[in-house]
Amino acid sequence: MREAKLSYYIGQLHRDFTVFCGEELRKKGLSVGLMYFILYVCVHPGCTPAQITRDLELDRAYVLRSIHKLVEDGFFKRLPHPTDGRATLLYATEKGDEIFELSHELLWQWDSKKLSSITEAECEQLFMLLNKIQKKGR
Repeated sequence: MREAKLSYYIGQLHRDFTVFCGEELRKKGLSVGLMYFILYVCVHPGCTPAQITRDLELDRAYVLRSIHKLVEDGFFKRLPHPTDGRATLLYATEKGDEIFELSHELLWQWDSKKLSSITEAECEQLFMLLNKIQKKGR
């Protein structure tokens, strides 16, 4: 019988990840939450705030506030949409690209640290099960 719930483990891993990445990101003026926006925009250059809201399943107001901060702090630039005057397209600046690289390094380091105690087969099984659980909620 399990003593702890899945939510407990997810919470503990999230906290550990936030602490692990937080210090390095704070040095650059960012939080872990803002890192996800940089990751998204660098992978989807020219995306709109509406796309971020939809794809990351986040509150529209939160997305707009976060984008505003990232633009003000020089991580993103906004350009007008060529056909829709109401929309803007988002691109990472050089500063944003640097954080993208740092973020990937932090993700790799944390994954390596956490997964070092299990075999490759266990790792594949873990990701398969997590993917199954994650899809079930949708």
